[in-house]
Amino acid sequence: MLYKVLDKKDYKDFLSGLVSDYKLIGPKKRNEAVHDFVPIKDLSEVDTNYKRTTLPPAKKLLFPSTEELINYKINEKIEVLPIVKSEEIILFGINAWDLNGMNFLDRLFTTDFIDDNYIAKRNNLIVIGMDSEPAETNFALKMGAEYAKSGFDLFMSELSDKYFIRVGTPRGAELLAKYSRASAEVAASDFSEYDRFMEEYRKKFKVKVEIESFYDNFEVVYSSTRLWDKIAKSCFSCGSCNLVCPTCFCFNVRDDMRLDLKTGIKSREWDSCMIPDYGLVAGGHNFRPSRANRLKQRYRCKLKTFVDKFGAYSCVGCGRCVETCLAKINIYEDINAIKEEVSI
Repeated sequence: MLYKVLDKKDYKDFLSGLVSDYKLIGPKKRNEAVHDFVPIKDLSEVDTNYKRTTLPPAKKLLFPSTEELINYKINEKIEVLPIVKSEEIILFGINAWDLNGMNFLDRLFTTDFIDDNYIAKRNNLIVIGMDSEPAETNFALKMGAEYAKSGFDLFMSELSDKYFIRVGTPRGAELLAKYSRASAEVAASDFSEYDRFMEEYRKKFKVKVEIESFYDNFEVVYSSTRLWDKIAKSCFSCGSCNLVCPTCFCFNVRDDMRLDLKTGIKSREWDSCMIPDYGLVAGGHNFRPSRANRLKQRYRCKLKTFVDKFGAYSCVGCGRCVETCLAKINIYEDINAIKEEVSI
């Protein structure tokens, strides 16, 4: 890992150069309550002082909600033509927990199942991360996701009069060399200031979550119908929690035939394990017919399954599911409730 510092007075010139020469996706303030990552045409549009966005920025770029996969022709011989769309893009201003969510998807789509569409877009994505203020529902610190160790080309932390920059790739180093006056030498005092910054930054995460014992506690309460019915009783099975999650990856595949009945297109679209028909199969059997069963499986997927598979949670603690849930189901309160249930 290389380290650089960039004076704040040079920040606008750096960003201006990137906006001029690249398609840059960055945070823009839509209204008083909402920021969104959108194509940036002018430097003045960028607003990195955000706490949350409704959708995770990396996921919607790399794994869009709807995506064409193949064209096909049905003649004497079936002809299949893959559709792989990709262009070079800079994703600017993504925070650590969303970046760690992207790292999870990177691993998922390159392990067991190799997703050419995802990989093509990921290879063309230049990632410049920045620290952002955690929302009141954010528990990324407890999930170990408040700090990104990898997945970025550059990661910028705002200090008193400069940006402390971690350089993650040669591509990131080239961008700094071409578009900025970042110093080649980083002083010991810069590291000290950065260390103090991170110490104070971590204090901003206020949510208390008893996650350490969840792995074992989940098995203790797994068969407790009473507990899961209580936790899930207000769930509308709408799937909002899945749609805003940085790491949810389930999708449905659909075929659309054209009127000639000889050509068509196969596409995928986000799916949700929380909706009633998700587990429905031919013959009318539903593997997960109840709200309680579906919510229990969601918590297993987020907090246990990928601990076994990857050695890491598939929840980054962003808090979006808490914010978007119409029924006010709260994942960290439920984690704590399971801890209390076992401790009785």
